Amino acid sequence: MTTIQRYVLWEITKVFLLCLGITVLLMTVGGGVNEGLKKGLPPGVILNMLPYFIPEMLRYTIPGCMLFAVCTAFGRMAASNEITAIKSAGINPMELMWPVLTLAYFLSFFTFWMYDACAAWSRPNLHRVVAESLDDTVYGVLRTQRNFKMSGFSVTVKSVQDRKLISPTFQVAATDSQPSIYLEVEEAQLKTDPKTGILQLICRDGTVEFGDEGKFEFPDERVIYLDHLNSIELNEDNSSPANLTLKAIPRQIDREKELVAKSKVKLEEASSGDDAAVLDNAKHNLKHHQKRLYRLQAERQRRLANGFGVFCFVCMGIPVAIWRKSSDNVSTFFTCFLPILLLYYPLLVIGEQTAREGTFGAAPVWIANAVLIVIGAALIWRVNRN
Repeated sequence: MTTIQRYVLWEITKVFLLCLGITVLLMTVGGGVNEGLKKGLPPGVILNMLPYFIPEMLRYTIPGCMLFAVCTAFGRMAASNEITAIKSAGINPMELMWPVLTLAYFLSFFTFWMYDACAAWSRPNLHRVVAESLDDTVYGVLRTQRNFKMSGFSVTVKSVQDRKLISPTFQVAATDSQPSIYLEVEEAQLKTDPKTGILQLICRDGTVEFGDEGKFEFPDERVIYLDHLNSIELNEDNSSPANLTLKAIPRQIDREKELVAKSKVKLEEASSGDDAAVLDNAKHNLKHHQKRLYRLQAERQRRLANGFGVFCFVCMGIPVAIWRKSSDNVSTFFTCFLPILLLYYPLLVIGEQTAREGTFGAAPVWIANAVLIVIGAALIWRVNRN
């Protein structure tokens, strides 16, 4: 690699890292803290959650920050006639572009990996932080919103007085070891056992309903242990494909294929019967499993296509920055980003929706990337020619 190539690569890397650091900091700390305080989460819980927001922010900010870095470096070089001087020396501008394109190529794979980091690390740990501080989290939210919901648990209250919940209503989803719980009481208190970490619901003067076991009234104080809330994990079988790791997706595809086959058999059996409700239920189940199967089959390609948005943005940014010959990096950035906003993202949404329908497989998720690369390649060819 020549000196000029190392220079260009270093200039872009500096601007990219600076822009990325500031953007992620503002979005994570500013946005995350502000949103957490609005929802009434305790400050300690918010601070513990902040590190796990970073992968979520990175996968959204890397493409834009890389585009800004490219516009800054190549725009300044073009404005100071460095690109013209390089051409006059008989050097093809592509010699300056290919190291940057290579960097964008590897950054695309890093962005793709961020999706897996979110599913395997960020979201489970965010849930763990909430579960470990569940009582404080619930109290904080209830004081501001009067209701709180999380996976398998919801509570609505009339008011909160210190640590007392006035006229609360609780709903707890069923687990393998415990039926569903519906509880209405005059007042209650939430407390986490410091030794076991199990959330305890201390209540009095109320009515509790345990699944199909019936409804019971009690005037005295009762303690209900909500131990399953502290060990809830993201259930692969019911989780959105976006929340699954790449390792888990093939298992879920095989599972959904089996469920689709069973649903088709049940639909055939229901079609031969006279029960309309059974037939409608069979159709609904088949549609549900078929839809999830298509989404699972498209998920890996969807993430990869989103990751390669970095490479596509750079393909657009380099020739536009050289063509504009302006040291105003902000205006150059928006000159590139506006067509991306109006063309790339709508095509990306359409491609993802088409892929989820399963008509053309996972190929439609690459439509937006293909269009941007064709436009970028044409612009690069024109810059090199002129």
